[in-house]
Parts: sequence; C-alpha cells; structure tokens
Amino acid sequence: MHGLHPATVVTIAACGWILTLALNNPVASASVALIALACGTAATRNASVILTTLALSAPAALSMLVIHAPYGDDPVLPLLTSDGLVLAATLTLRFCALMACFIAAMAALRIADIAKWLQVSRAGHKVAYIVGASLQTLPQGAHAWRCVREANQLAGITVTWRNTISRVIIPVIARLLTQGTQRGQALAAVGFDQEGQRTLLRPVADSMVSRVLRFVIPLVSLAVVIATWI
Repeated sequence: MHGLHPATVVTIAACGWILTLALNNPVASASVALIALACGTAATRNASVILTTLALSAPAALSMLVIHAPYGDDPVLPLLTSDGLVLAATLTLRFCALMACFIAAMAALRIADIAKWLQVSRAGHKVAYIVGASLQTLPQGAHAWRCVREANQLAGITVTWRNTISRVIIPVIARLLTQGTQRGQALAAVGFDQEGQRTLLRPVADSMVSRVLRFVIPLVSLAVVIATWI
C-alpha cells in the first residue's frame, strides 16, 4: 500500500467505514476488519496495526459489555444476558472494523506524501502545512519526552508523581511550543502567508493502479450498499 497515492489510501479507508456503517452487520464488520488488518500488516510488515487495533478496541469492548450485557431479555448468569452479549459483541466488532480502517490507512501513509498531495490540491499550501504539522505532533512529542527523560537521568533527578509536572510535563510543553515558534518565524521569513507563486514539493506519483482503485472501489462499495438495502 505504500506505493498507492494518499488520496487512494484515504478513499479505501473511507469506503471501509461506509461499508461497515451502512451494512451494519457482524459479517460485514468482520470482513472489513480482516481486510484492513491484512493491508496494514502488509504495509508495515509487522503486527503493529493488529496490536494497536486490539489495544484501542479493548476499552470499547469492556464498555459495551458493561452497558449492554446485563440489560437483555434472556438471562444466562447474574448480570449477563445472551442477547445483551450478542449486541455488545456486534458493536465491539463494528468499532474494531472502524479502528482497523483508520489505523491501517495511517500506517500506509507518510506525512510527507500527505503534505505533497494537499499542497497541489484545492486545499492549498496552508492546509497542507497545518495537516502535516498536526500529524507530526505525536512523534515530536515522543521525541521531546525522551530528551527530557534523558536530561533528568543525566542530572540524577528521580521523577516521581510529585515532580512530574515540573520535571516532565512543563519541559515537554515548553520544548514543543519553542519548536512551533521557531517554525512560525522561519515560515514568516520566507513569505509563507504572502500570495503569489511559490516553490512546490515534488508531487506524489499517481500511478494508473491508484487512479483505477480510486474510481472502482467507491463504485463497488456503493453497489454493495444499494444491493443490500434493496
């Protein structure tokens, strides 16, 4: 999936969401989840997409169990009903399918490719920068946290719950704000906000396969939804 255009990856993930929500049955949810996990695993060549999906779905599954399992019509155990368990499992499977589509798409996309795609689209260079900067927040935050942790270790400071705010949280936030300010000053210096022609990044390659998939998959998804509803 790394060879696909970002618009194609986003389109495929969106079609997965549409199929999951429109069909709204366990078979469709399971099918979409399996396909998304397979694509994500193929893109990353490891089990990170599967593990992340399970980690995000576990709290949702627990909440579905607490909310729905005790309140069905067919009790099987104290505070457990068979139809409540079925409903909780169905909703959990649907949530898992939605998360699998999102995480697989994020695993297959590169931030640089998203910025290149958006800068030549109708969204423009400003939206491309905002989206790219937003997607980089988590990696930059993780890097800032590692730097602060190493600085505390070198200074011989033991971080506890009492000094977490002063020794970890505030330094990390300050580092991120400083980096954002420096980027803003650099952008202002090169005339980022000014109108007119500007140098663009090399566009992302849009192969024939990507264009065909971007056209065919929405049509197939729409046909499946219509056929199911009819």
